[in-house]
Amino acid sequence: MMDANALSDTRLPTILLIDDEQDLLAAWALLLELEGFHVVTAVEARKGVELAHRLHPALVITDLMMPEMDGTQVCLALRADPSLDDVPVILWSASPDIPDDALCECTLHKPVTRETLLSNVQGLLRAACSGVQRPSARRR
Repeated sequence: MMDANALSDTRLPTILLIDDEQDLLAAWALLLELEGFHVVTAVEARKGVELAHRLHPALVITDLMMPEMDGTQVCLALRADPSLDDVPVILWSASPDIPDDALCECTLHKPVTRETLLSNVQGLLRAACSGVQRPSARRR
């Protein structure tokens, strides 16, 4: 698993994974790496946003409930930067109350199955690579 200081120097799709639960972060990062993705992690939302600016990942997966800066604020920060506006975001949470107006392409409720996560990741990356217009229902 790449640490938060690592820069993307690979041709594999880079996924930025932001979650304050380190055990879950490590487990999901490993799963995504085993599926062939280059994964960079951040345990703090602000650090994740900084990494997004530096790396321009293919996809961001962020937790909703984090201290100091939550996942909806991460989405807002990414959308506020025109160079990151095209990066799809998955917002996931153990909370049943994920805001409907979150600026993300996909919301998932934890616990998430491996199949569900991979299906969503692959679908969003395929759409981004083919230039298909992303669904705007989540982006208000």
